[in-house]
Amino acid sequence: MFYLYRFFLGIELFLVLLTTSCGNPNRAANVRSNYPIPQNTSLSSSISDTIAMMQPDAEFAYNFDAPNEKFKLSKELKEISGLTCYKDQWLAAVQDEKGAIYLIDMNTGDTEDVIEFSADGDYEGIACVKETFYTLRADGVLFQIKHWKGKQKKVRTKVIDTNLGERNDTEGLTFDPLKNQLLIACKASPIIGGKESGVRAAYAYDLTKKKFDVAPIFLLSRKAFKKYIKENLKENPSYKPYLKEIKKAKKELLFEPSAMAIHPISNHYYLLSAVGNSLIVLDRSFNIKHLERLNAKRFEQPEGLAFNSKGDLFIASEGQKKKACIYKFDYLP
Repeated sequence: MFYLYRFFLGIELFLVLLTTSCGNPNRAANVRSNYPIPQNTSLSSSISDTIAMMQPDAEFAYNFDAPNEKFKLSKELKEISGLTCYKDQWLAAVQDEKGAIYLIDMNTGDTEDVIEFSADGDYEGIACVKETFYTLRADGVLFQIKHWKGKQKKVRTKVIDTNLGERNDTEGLTFDPLKNQLLIACKASPIIGGKESGVRAAYAYDLTKKKFDVAPIFLLSRKAFKKYIKENLKENPSYKPYLKEIKKAKKELLFEPSAMAIHPISNHYYLLSAVGNSLIVLDRSFNIKHLERLNAKRFEQPEGLAFNSKGDLFIASEGQKKKACIYKFDYLP
């Protein structure tokens, strides 16, 4: 099965290269596989290097040296692990241990409401689709939460199984309105039913078809990550520590997505990693547009990422020695 997969992938790459010679020179670099990854196999280099290289995003419009707002959170949110925006008035959050959604006032940081939806568990991600919340557990299980509003709350929770599991360590969850999909980012192995440490992946759950796609929407390899850093080191000397860390890590990719969100204006994908305190921005073709190193003194363990409709960015950091916090960074186009 694996060799058959590589045969078809080779045909696809050949056709893209042929088309490229007559048109867009970047098209070959943007290709990704449309075939499912075989289970219980390692990812070959031809599969893993599906994210192209680009120059840093000149339009990246956030100043991480100067947060516009900082909210210290209550003790029950010390292990905040997921964040999303609800109606530009509240931030909705989940934490590592309790099956509950916390509605946080976007202007004060105060917890306004708590919506209990399931038993205790390792909840890592949250997304909002109109009046419905979706939460993600670390073992790949999705929870749909409805009817949580009103004086007589009758919260209805539906469990949605995906093909992902504990080996994938699913932490990032976001809603893609352009495709009506929930996107799930894997912190660990990108393979369904297998192990791989040098690549990260994201998968999609189609809300229209109510179906999980077993082929990842994109892959990010250690090789692509390292290549981007080398190509842009001259313009970004702050990338230099990455090279030492990558060398020390050997075959490991020092980027483990703990959160994912989509920018409401550019529609770019933002991925946050507590490991390495890094933020990566990908465009809609999954090209690396920007890499940002976050200040470890400010962000003890960045785990949550969200945008309001204006493009303002919110990052939640767990509290270890300090209180958990949410930082707001105004969008400055």
